[in-house]
Amino acid sequence: MAVSGAIRYYTRRSASRIREFRTGASWLVLLVLLGLVVVPLIYMILASFRPAGLLPTDAGEFNLAAYRAVFSSADLWPVIKNTLLYAAGGVLFALPVSFAFAFLTERTDMPFRNHVFVVMFIPMSTPVFATALGWVLLLGPRAGIVNVYIRGLFGSAAADGPFNIFTLEGMIFVHVLGTIPTMWLFLTAVLRHMDSTLEEAAAASGASRWETIRAVTIPLMRPGVAAVMIYFFLSGLESLELTLALGPTAGVEVLATKIFFTLLPTADLGVNYAIPAAFGMLGLVMGLGGIVFYLFLIRRASHYAVVTGKGYRPKVIELGKWKWVGLGAIGLFMFIKVILPFAVLLYASLLRFYVPPTFDYVQDMTWTLQHYEGLFDYRFFGKFFVNTIIVSVVASTATMMLVSFIAWLVVRSPGRLSGIINVVAFMPLAIPGTISTVAFFLMFIGTPLYGTLAVLSLAFVARYLAFGTRLMHSSMLQIHQELEEASQTSGGSSVQTFVRITLPLLTPAFLNGWLWVMVHAAKDFSVALLLASAGSTLVGNIIYESFVGGRFNSAAAMLVALILFNMTLVVGGRRWIAKAMSH
Repeated sequence: MAVSGAIRYYTRRSASRIREFRTGASWLVLLVLLGLVVVPLIYMILASFRPAGLLPTDAGEFNLAAYRAVFSSADLWPVIKNTLLYAAGGVLFALPVSFAFAFLTERTDMPFRNHVFVVMFIPMSTPVFATALGWVLLLGPRAGIVNVYIRGLFGSAAADGPFNIFTLEGMIFVHVLGTIPTMWLFLTAVLRHMDSTLEEAAAASGASRWETIRAVTIPLMRPGVAAVMIYFFLSGLESLELTLALGPTAGVEVLATKIFFTLLPTADLGVNYAIPAAFGMLGLVMGLGGIVFYLFLIRRASHYAVVTGKGYRPKVIELGKWKWVGLGAIGLFMFIKVILPFAVLLYASLLRFYVPPTFDYVQDMTWTLQHYEGLFDYRFFGKFFVNTIIVSVVASTATMMLVSFIAWLVVRSPGRLSGIINVVAFMPLAIPGTISTVAFFLMFIGTPLYGTLAVLSLAFVARYLAFGTRLMHSSMLQIHQELEEASQTSGGSSVQTFVRITLPLLTPAFLNGWLWVMVHAAKDFSVALLLASAGSTLVGNIIYESFVGGRFNSAAAMLVALILFNMTLVVGGRRWIAKAMSH
């Protein structure tokens, strides 16, 4: 009796210590999340009400001058219209292609489907700016390779055309190319988790294959597909890199570029931080409206749930000879999205001065490696590249450690506090990335931390918080808590249990998330362009400066190096993860 009583006493004491630790840790995590997500937005709200020349927390009056200036400006409606057309156009044109590719890889007997899953990740690691510059060199109105060839083929004496990438339509075209791979990934998940029983019942009732798809498959997928559409519409609202590469020359201004240019100081007035803050508030409202609709669709999707506890495999549709047509369509997309832009970037990077690759310009082609030799300058590899690696590694490590701990608290300690943590961690999905970065800018401007690598790393953590939380939450649900209980019963503290037991079990998801965040941080230019200073310059800043300065060959060489680095990181990282998991 005495022994059993002692066991009960120590068990209750251990449980009490665990509850106390998790409660204290939950409050600490909530404070960290508020500092990453909510506090920057508060600074942006304050900044939008300040007079010109005052920082968000400076002493002085508050007024509505910035909102009056923004909402009375003649270019407000064109900016909103262009933003909505750009975001909506990207979704509407990418969706049919993405759905077709997802259907081919998930529900048909198309050959090399497993290889397609690997290949489709290649464009996800390609910098947006690389695709943009590649298509500038391909579809530039005067010297674009495609235009030069078409004019030569038809004997046209026109100085430019017939295509012009520097239009809203051109911007949407390149945006669609960048949207398709990630949208394909989302739609494959929708198709994979849908039971095909109802489709098989329709087929057994005499419905043709296309009647079944139209009457059964599409209605069942509608809520999930609609949610994907809203998500990518929100992604279009925040697009800065592509719109910054093509928009100014096209004369097309969207919300992201409007905010970027209003943050640049002018020679006479400096920066009126209230104006970009007010535009940021407009983007925030648009993002929140989108995420409310997104959550509504997610809830509605539960009414269409057809996944049960029983095992099932969707029936594979035999395409016959059309399977090679489907494979060819995916190959054509990869050629247009990856191979063609990369080839023209590589070509341009090897020329002293860019000329189209035609016989008329053979005598003007001066081949050189000088643009690559410049990359070995200390300032590039010794400073800018190193800064990029530091920020990417710190951001990916900090993000995955934080979201792993969040997932552990949310799953193991369900309650009101953990529920609030879960909501705050999900909030970045509702905040366009450009807006959250501007909020960080306004939060740290005028402080010693402004423009440091630490602030850039924090901005990336805030940006990828929602993705990491969803990933690790799903993985945490699959781990039974018996091993954790055994560790704690043996005297292990909560921290020791998390580090020695839980985290190793989460290793596959942790490493995949770490690699994903690092690659995206390395190829992201928007955070660098909005937050970096002279002492924290990243590769993205240098490439952008070369681009706007007309040094396309130099920019092309840097982009080729960045693409190869990211590809090496993805391939090597995946192999390393697979090897680590096999032991």
